[in-house]
Amino acid sequence: MDIRRLQQTGGKNGSSFLIILPKEWVVRQNLKKGDPVVVSEREDGCLIVDPRLPKAGEPRTTTVSISSNLRWSITSKYLLGFDEIRVISDSPITDEQREELETIIKRFVALEITDEDERQLVVQCLVDPSTIPVNKAMKRMNLLATRMLRDALTAFLSGDRSLASAVQMRDEEVDRLFFLIVRELRSAIQYPSVSEKMSIAPVEALDFRLAVQYIERVADLAVDIASQTERPISSALVDRVREIADLAQEMLSRSVTNLFRFDAEKVAWVMNAEKNLTKSTASLRQDLIGSSSEFLQPLLLVIDSLQKIGEAAKDIVDLALPRD
Repeated sequence: MDIRRLQQTGGKNGSSFLIILPKEWVVRQNLKKGDPVVVSEREDGCLIVDPRLPKAGEPRTTTVSISSNLRWSITSKYLLGFDEIRVISDSPITDEQREELETIIKRFVALEITDEDERQLVVQCLVDPSTIPVNKAMKRMNLLATRMLRDALTAFLSGDRSLASAVQMRDEEVDRLFFLIVRELRSAIQYPSVSEKMSIAPVEALDFRLAVQYIERVADLAVDIASQTERPISSALVDRVREIADLAQEMLSRSVTNLFRFDAEKVAWVMNAEKNLTKSTASLRQDLIGSSSEFLQPLLLVIDSLQKIGEAAKDIVDLALPRD
């Protein structure tokens, strides 16, 4: 910790205060006399002196090798907020390598190959975070995950394998939104100018980052439920599973809504609903274990998945705090 004392210009009645910046920091940032830096005040009253703010609008470029783990390399650079990724090769790039890259970038919103030659492919992110607000992207992601869950349950209970396959295919769209949101939230935490532009405080970005992870988990659990689809389930079991599923879905809906508009009553409702969900799933699980149902294992997996969805909803509502 380096403590600096404020200095006042113009004598006792001067209107300006100065602080001397550490020389080592100035040298590391390659700053010189006359270079602009931007001072930004955080919610807690701390001031940030950021030399990167004047360059915030400039594209960030990085390079990866096509011979490395390309899927991981592209994913990590995208999530780190790079606007341009140059994929290079020591030898001429083959059609198979180009097709692999095209398949990889389909996982991400707004990534496109914009230029290329024999030994290089240029991938650019053609999206401005301010054009896709995080709250709207999260609401859409939650809507997609909720619809996946609804259709997965319908497919499982009715034995509709075609609908189950459709649910599994939709998981890719949820993943695309997940990666986009994580990219934007990381940028908001790393760059104060981006945080201000997106109207997201760093503490909110951390909460949203956790919440979006839970929503993505719900979509994965919907896929797990859909994958258990075989033949129609007996009507008696359908009613009991539906009751549990409806409660889990309502918990999820209220939890995500509460992220953007805090309501203490919703928090209390979700907390209480999670206890009821645990009791209901335990009761149904016990009845199934004592029965001779031919769908015992698939049913137990679906019940466990619904309980995990309820737990995710509770974790999301735990993140909700009054904004005032």
